[in-house]
Amino acid sequence: MDKVYMVHRDSLSCEAIVRKLPDGSLLLLSQCGGMTEPCGENRVLVFHGEESGKWSKPALICEDNGRAMYATDVDVNGGVVTAYVTEHNGGYLDASCYAMVSRDGGYTWQRHELPVFRDTFVFLRGTMRADGKTLIAYQHYPFTGEENDELVRNGKTILDSSLPAVLCGTLVSEDGVNFTKSNDVVIPNAFGGKRIWQWPEPTLARLSEGYAMLLRVNGAGVLYRSDSPDGLTWSKPYPTDIPNPNNKPKLLNLEGGAVALINTPNRALGFKNRNPLEIWISDDDMRTWRYKKRVLDFPGWLSYPDGFAEGRRIVFSFEVNRHDIYLADCDVSDFFQ
Repeated sequence: MDKVYMVHRDSLSCEAIVRKLPDGSLLLLSQCGGMTEPCGENRVLVFHGEESGKWSKPALICEDNGRAMYATDVDVNGGVVTAYVTEHNGGYLDASCYAMVSRDGGYTWQRHELPVFRDTFVFLRGTMRADGKTLIAYQHYPFTGEENDELVRNGKTILDSSLPAVLCGTLVSEDGVNFTKSNDVVIPNAFGGKRIWQWPEPTLARLSEGYAMLLRVNGAGVLYRSDSPDGLTWSKPYPTDIPNPNNKPKLLNLEGGAVALINTPNRALGFKNRNPLEIWISDDDMRTWRYKKRVLDFPGWLSYPDGFAEGRRIVFSFEVNRHDIYLADCDVSDFFQ
């Protein structure tokens, strides 16, 4: 039986990310606060919950220092929880990117440096473990300090940067400590001959041989894909036939080698077309999707799904209309019959 219920309502909610802790409870992080994203009032809130639907009051991930904050991924590895955070001036400038680590289930946090990137604007996304490796997808904006300073002086945001492309790829480690950076998957800040700022939001899956990465490409109306035999060497991205209205997708590996995709399969672009919300499952390395389950077709903005798979259930959070955080608990056991 499927369940969908609201967790929190805020003036703004963006990119809610839910994970399961070793004790069976749920941990959810989300950017909340302010009226727009990005803005100086954005903060990262932490929620503790139970599968019954009972949730704690939200708490700030750290003491408020007046800076905007955004979380792009949450990883649970045994008793260690790692959240990847971007702190900025309200326009994704003067950015500081780091990890927040908790060893008590997300109640207290300590700041740590990122495993590879230093003093640069990067989102780390979609940590996964496979073949004895840890892979972390990245979304890197390597614009210069000089341009950053000029944009700040002129009251601009990162959207006004002249950066020609966003660089995506993976960080790969065999010991979980020392990471090697892959080649870059280049996503130009343009589409169809027009300047369009890109938020590729890469997501990863393990295939029978190698790995796949799906990417949001604004303006395309479909998701793009890159493939890798080893997690370090990625192909040039190419369009798939999976519809997407400029929204974040999420891949999850299931038992038996299947791959699930949480997505809003709509070719029409824009916030108002971020629906319906569906789960697709492939058992042939993402060549076809023989299983499709509609989770919600509410005619609103169903944005940024992210969660985890557990057996034959998929649990994920998402936002409705950029205000309400919802949790979906979906039974996909009929795929395995």
